[in-house]
Amino acid sequence: MVPQSRRRVKRMESTEIDLTPYMNLLVVLAPFLLITAVFTRLAVLEIYLPPPASAELMSKLPSPEEQLVLTISITEKGLVVANGNKIISFVQPTSKGHDLPTLSNVLQQIKARFPTVDNAIVLSKPDIAYDELVQVMDATRVAFVFSEGQKTSYSLFPNISLGEIQ
Repeated sequence: MVPQSRRRVKRMESTEIDLTPYMNLLVVLAPFLLITAVFTRLAVLEIYLPPPASAELMSKLPSPEEQLVLTISITEKGLVVANGNKIISFVQPTSKGHDLPTLSNVLQQIKARFPTVDNAIVLSKPDIAYDELVQVMDATRVAFVFSEGQKTSYSLFPNISLGEIQ
């Protein structure tokens, strides 16, 4: 027999979790992630949604004494530029889509007659592509003119409201 003094006595040791390496990792990782994060800045255009309006077909350019309610309707057949319910111009589409340079020229002529007006209403049907809507809005907001080999931008109608053609 083996005396009890030689027997192994199982000792209960307390085990603690060492959090030091984990804390070191967080101290290094947190600033690294913050520094390498890509912060994006979104450009937001303010648009005002009026109640939907319809445009009847009548052709007459408004006189400067009249109040201008510029409405641009996007349809499958082209772009209709109107003053309320009076059509000012109809821009035929090209084989590549809507004729935005012609639209820009029409809007520049209107802006020359009404230099203080900044509001425009862009109307479209629900099935018009989002990209087409944005391109028409861009052509309505700003005109780019080439003079002496330089590209210059002019503000046309920056306050755009969106609506739906019924």
